[in-house]
Amino acid sequence: MLVEISKAQDIEAGDGTTSVVVIAGALLKASQELLNKGIHAAAISDGFQVALEKAKEIVDGMGIPVDLDNRDILIQNCVTCLSSKVVASNSDTLAPMAVDAVLKIIDKTDVNVDLRNIKVSMKLGGTVDDSELIDGLCFTNNKVSHFAGGPQRIENAKVGLL
Repeated sequence: MLVEISKAQDIEAGDGTTSVVVIAGALLKASQELLNKGIHAAAISDGFQVALEKAKEIVDGMGIPVDLDNRDILIQNCVTCLSSKVVASNSDTLAPMAVDAVLKIIDKTDVNVDLRNIKVSMKLGGTVDDSELIDGLCFTNNKVSHFAGGPQRIENAKVGLL
């Protein structure tokens, strides 16, 4: 069950898999303690439902709508997300690239984005500071990578191969 909630969290948010397992483990431990005290499982489940509704109410009250036109706020949010990752020290370089990549593929009316439309290509021998966002097509190892909605046909194109 813990593996499944971790997978679901990764699919839905792309982050927080460890946190969701720790929280679920704590809830299971609390449930076991309540069961040991003789409290019926249905009562415990009902209590969790009440707690869920209250938690949703609190989180909704704390929420601030995200303005997709405010790039600086989006970058600040991205830096915050990267602060718990291995690349935290490079967040000033990576956050603007991540935000710009998503803004290129998202429709302003969407509530979610398909991250499969962004290709991350890694090369050995460089550093994170060598990273760059390429707008358009990128040919790597005989494969073409591009974002959805890009040009399907280009006439009289100039192509450089390195």
